Amino acid sequence: MTHPLRVLIVSPEAAPFAVAGGLAEAARDLAAALSRQGVAVSLVLPKYRRPEIEALTLEPVLLELSVPLGGDKVKASVLKAEAGFGPVFFVDYPKYFCRHEIYGSAKEEYLDNDERFTFFDRAVLEFVLKLKIPVDVIHCHDWPTALVPLFLRTHYAQKSHFKDTATVLSIHNTAQQGKFPAESLAWTGLNWDYFTSDQLALNGRFNFLKAGLIFSDALNVVRADWKEALLAGEAGSGFEGILQRRSAGLSRIRNGTDETTWETAAKEHLELYAKAIGAKRGGQSGR
Repeated sequence: MTHPLRVLIVSPEAAPFAVAGGLAEAARDLAAALSRQGVAVSLVLPKYRRPEIEALTLEPVLLELSVPLGGDKVKASVLKAEAGFGPVFFVDYPKYFCRHEIYGSAKEEYLDNDERFTFFDRAVLEFVLKLKIPVDVIHCHDWPTALVPLFLRTHYAQKSHFKDTATVLSIHNTAQQGKFPAESLAWTGLNWDYFTSDQLALNGRFNFLKAGLIFSDALNVVRADWKEALLAGEAGSGFEGILQRRSAGLSRIRNGTDETTWETAAKEHLELYAKAIGAKRGGQSGR
């Protein structure tokens, strides 16, 4: 590879812009640690109604982005700010993201989270394709971004721009899986052939996290005990069969707690990215 490794981190939250839990700090700190390792890293997340975002100097990079959603086309835009590690892109569509919370209230998640994050995942790929942004690895985090690998293997499989782009999915929370009614599949634009027990269906529901586990090129869990528990079926997630089949592509990289441990984590992520790129090129991914 004659150029620096190019990694796009796709996350539903990232500090200090939008914070709901530990994932936000992990996304920011991973980006910074990768940058210190010489990686050309960028980050993309939704443009929420947050003062931390509104206070930024945002540069429009796409004033009109057409995003397929179900049978329609949704018009969004993409804005950019500079962070210490590189650019941060914000997908702007007020109907879905101009809200006080990221996922919903403490009592109830937003009822349209299936629609919101299907849109976001599709918008990320449309924006990368539209601007011809070179990306070696797209690193997704948790269920809200887990449809990105699925879309790359389906709607974008014949796009030459993505032919060498590998995907990684990190699992920070095994309990939150993105479980929605079967009818939510319609937002993806995929046909019902995908709604089977060996693909997107789990217990009769459309499971976003399962899609990422199956279709990503490499997987990571961030806690030491999760990998063994998930493989053994002890966590009760219903994913043990998938993970056992994918055990060769499953890593366990703990989040760092300071710059020193994040440096170690970043080096381990570079190995994970190499594994994903190798799987992509060798056709040895989940599907």
